[in-house]
Amino acid sequence: MLAKTRIVVGLLLIFAVLGISQPEEAFPARVMRWYDGDTAQIRIVGKPPSGIAPYETVRLLGINTPEVGEPLSEEATRFFRTLTMGKTVYVELSPWERRDNHSRLLAYLWVETPEGWVMVNEELLRAGLARLLVYYPELEKHYCRFLRALVDAQVEKKGLWAKFPEPITISELEADPLVYVTEVATVVFTVSRVGEDRDGWSLWAAESRYGFRAVLSPEPCMGLALLQSLRPEELVGKKVAVSGEVRWESLYGGPRIVVYFPEQLEVWEEE
Repeated sequence: MLAKTRIVVGLLLIFAVLGISQPEEAFPARVMRWYDGDTAQIRIVGKPPSGIAPYETVRLLGINTPEVGEPLSEEATRFFRTLTMGKTVYVELSPWERRDNHSRLLAYLWVETPEGWVMVNEELLRAGLARLLVYYPELEKHYCRFLRALVDAQVEKKGLWAKFPEPITISELEADPLVYVTEVATVVFTVSRVGEDRDGWSLWAAESRYGFRAVLSPEPCMGLALLQSLRPEELVGKKVAVSGEVRWESLYGGPRIVVYFPEQLEVWEEE
């Protein structure tokens, strides 16, 4: 019988901790109308900062929720509304670009909850109600906490990532790969070999016809700490379960799942 044992890593991930308070540069507002899960009209509380009108439309940075009419659109809007209705939110503007092409403010919204201060953008990702939308990770100040929240939702198969809740084998994946590509799945396989290339360290699946592999990403949030914690060279011959988005950009590259955090990988051991 196989028992699943999650690799436990004693790492302190600062970016995973909830903010203690709203950023000093943020200004207070009230949400007046929720257009969808990532866009709302706000009213500034008190005197508006320079260049800001008393009423503004805000687009949440770093995420993209389903459009109106798409699956989970109503759930994302409801989540946004529930988190902010009747509360003072604090608006943190983008340090790089204040407005988009539609003249909407680009911002992070902070709100105080019984559990402490949270960022609305991040919480939508953590609930599985938003996709990550970051074009330049190196310029996104909250990228690592966004990626952390996204991966948590994918591992737990929440919301947008709930299509394939049960683990699948390599043979199931490769019997009809187009069903799984761009979706989140947990793929179980035996590691035949490990190797390092430009993408990072790869765990190659023994049973794969197309060269499926799990790639342990060296960037941007954990870097060497991920490799040190997972110790890929010790996984050869072991059965593992890897959770994440199934990607397949080219026939040469083969299907793969990128591992950003240790929680995405489990070792299945014989009892």
